[in-house]
Amino acid sequence: MEQYLSKLEMVRERLMYMGYWDRIESNWNMIMTAVMAAAVVFAILNCFWGYQMMRLWMSIIALVIGGIVGGVFALRTFDDKNTIFIAAVGCGMVMAMLANLVYRLGLVILCGGLVFLVFEILFPMASMAVHMGFVALGIVAGIAAFSYEDVLVTWVTGIGGGLGAARVVCMLLKVENPWIAIVAGVLIAALGIRFQYGNMKKDPDVEKRQRKLREKRGE
Repeated sequence: MEQYLSKLEMVRERLMYMGYWDRIESNWNMIMTAVMAAAVVFAILNCFWGYQMMRLWMSIIALVIGGIVGGVFALRTFDDKNTIFIAAVGCGMVMAMLANLVYRLGLVILCGGLVFLVFEILFPMASMAVHMGFVALGIVAGIAAFSYEDVLVTWVTGIGGGLGAARVVCMLLKVENPWIAIVAGVLIAALGIRFQYGNMKKDPDVEKRQRKLREKRGE
């Protein structure tokens, strides 16, 4: 833990040296509001179009993760702002391409991560043993996505998107009662899942993928 904290401190010092840290601190509230608003939009889109947009989501998440990793490593190595920017963008694009190439692996990670996130939202004060149980459930859900991609992705993205959107909106509105977020999240999730199933019946490409999955399962 101390090792990670020291690395974060080093990144902060580099940002201060380059003149970015003061700007971040002075605009922190605005930055956090923008991030949370983007999270709500992402969650709603995931809730209502999760199955259709799965590849896009994996590419975006991989792009962001790759950009952060590349930017942090470049920040520790270089002083030139353009070099740091190029390294972050390049690393993000490579990660996004890999996510598309290794679609199944990305599907496992994304489904497992969303299942873990749902349980963390529902039971935030659980013990460490229970948190490890959430991790195990996420792994099981991720592996199950191989054979039941259509069903699992629809339900996981619908529930995860609905609960996530409600939770972030409650945080923005400073609503402290967790049950309000849970009830609102369940309602949004139900609407999202119903909407996704309706879209699947209309989309010939989705129907073709579902037919292939059913043939693999022997249905």
